[in-house]
Amino acid sequence: MASTRSPVEGAWRNACVLMVLFAAGAAPLVGHHWLGLPAANAPTETAPAHLAHGPVDIGFAQDMSVHHEQALTMARMALAQGSPQVRLLAQGIINQQLKEIGYLQGWLMLWNAPSVADSGEMTWMRTAYAQARQRVPAYDQFIESCAQGQGMPGLATPVELEALEALSLPDQFDRTFLALMIRHHQGAIVMAQFTSEHAASDMVRGFAKAIAAEQLQEMSQMLTLLRAG
Repeated sequence: MASTRSPVEGAWRNACVLMVLFAAGAAPLVGHHWLGLPAANAPTETAPAHLAHGPVDIGFAQDMSVHHEQALTMARMALAQGSPQVRLLAQGIINQQLKEIGYLQGWLMLWNAPSVADSGEMTWMRTAYAQARQRVPAYDQFIESCAQGQGMPGLATPVELEALEALSLPDQFDRTFLALMIRHHQGAIVMAQFTSEHAASDMVRGFAKAIAAEQLQEMSQMLTLLRAG
């Protein structure tokens, strides 16, 4: 499936990455990380408090970026094939999630972490949950799905994406898009809620909490549109 990302989207995402880097005072990284110099050449200074992070912070930033990328793929389809109401919703999803990807990828740059995890098995969440004392049914179900090799819960399969793209009638497209995106948001909300409770960085905790609240609001809107259709 060919990418339909526009130059404007790429510029907006990059601007958000730069906002994170400059806000964190990361100018020295331009000379080392961005220009490809070995990490050994960088000054060995203790990281500022606002750069504190752990496996949950890194894993969330990596996997939520991937999760958001698929939401963008579906939302771009909706701009071309959905009804006016769904197109408006899709544009809002694109605007918000491009910005969030920019922040997530900016943090990964600051932490000198890969932009994508080695696997989609959600190891960061499974490990942190195994060490947590409290059991939460929603997390139990989520973790079980990951352990069974199903990857990140909520993601549409390649077959589902192809079927969505093939729908030509707006009403058929709307129903399928909304159902897939609601499921997609459900998975993201669980990931974000878990991160808001277990991340090492207060900044990431707050960011994840905001994502959960925003996606709950969007999911409510999508449920209303689905019922009305």
